[in-house]
Amino acid sequence: MVTAEDVGAELRRLRKAAGQTQADVARIVGVSRANLTQWETGRYLPSVENARLLDDHFRAANALVDLAEAARSPAPAGGAVVSTGGSLLEVFRLAGHSLAGHLIRDENGRAAGWRHNLQQRGEQTTLATAYGISAMVVLGEPYIDLHTVVEELYAKRTDFGWQGRSAGRRPEATAAVVDALFRASTILSAEEGLEHLQHSLDDYSRTRPFLLATALRTSARLGPDAPLTRALTDDLLAVRLDFDGVPLWGEKKEPRLVAPEPSAAHTARAVVALRELLRTGEDRADVREAVEVGTQWLVERAHPDDGVSEDLALPQPGARHAVRVNIKHFTAAWVVQALAEAPQVPMIRLNRALSSLWERYEASLGLWAWGSGDLPIWMTLDAVTALRSAALAFAAPPFLPPPAAE
Repeated sequence: MVTAEDVGAELRRLRKAAGQTQADVARIVGVSRANLTQWETGRYLPSVENARLLDDHFRAANALVDLAEAARSPAPAGGAVVSTGGSLLEVFRLAGHSLAGHLIRDENGRAAGWRHNLQQRGEQTTLATAYGISAMVVLGEPYIDLHTVVEELYAKRTDFGWQGRSAGRRPEATAAVVDALFRASTILSAEEGLEHLQHSLDDYSRTRPFLLATALRTSARLGPDAPLTRALTDDLLAVRLDFDGVPLWGEKKEPRLVAPEPSAAHTARAVVALRELLRTGEDRADVREAVEVGTQWLVERAHPDDGVSEDLALPQPGARHAVRVNIKHFTAAWVVQALAEAPQVPMIRLNRALSSLWERYEASLGLWAWGSGDLPIWMTLDAVTALRSAALAFAAPPFLPPPAAE
């Protein structure tokens, strides 16, 4: 059985044979030296993307890629869910303390929020702060007092909801903020949250599965019977594309698309959002069918659950050009969420998605990192949310209540 230590030893051998330092290789591949150190010591594996970059650099003829893939191969069917060597509670506590340590405070020491990339300098952002609040809610312990952060975030609302870094309508930002505020405090009512979410949407949003799924997940939590929730549900079902007779979600739905492909990230996000609606008691046959079809495709999908990026050209009021926003998707985390509550999912498939999720884990920091080594706060939110869903869905019998006495 190939281990992470085996991959690290081979990487170290290749580097020394090339006469290069860790700093040299890290600079060429485009990661931090800390990343390379942890790969060489076997603390965690390089991502698929980074393994290929390393293999190309050392001209290893795919030997390093194959070794890394063998080390992260899923456990046999029926095996245990992938672990980091410690308990999930320890992972969550480390993440909570780490996020608390990255909290930005003003000159008076008051909590202000988080920045998008936790390892860079800069001011806190609206969207990153919303992600940070939601992550703290998922992690479940009072690592910090969120009261001041919540108040500061609520005060940034506009006529179009919450706008993030650009002006105009940003439904993904508004949905994230509304969800965070509603879950963390009573400062925002469900009615006000739905109103802000409604105002953030436009015709462009109706063509983008990511925007629709993000908005629907929040709307379903606030008002499962609200007209907005019904409209978003209908819109999300309508943007599916036909792939050989199977309706799935691609990156977008526009006329004259060239060779569209089904998207694991968008299909998983849509399944999670629609299942959120079903959890409230809504019993629409078309929704249940869409969830079943999307889940089955995710189960049968043989490709790696790698992260993907997407460009959104968000229209701006009164502007000649749209603002381009790059959205990254932590595909593995969304696949885990989509599969966790589905009936009869093969354990080997869930393990494969969990393997991809843990592949991005920075054990020394307690956070999740993008392939470049960046530490976007949304990755940690997606990861802990997915892990919590899996843990709740696959609880071992000793953690379940005893059957009621007859």
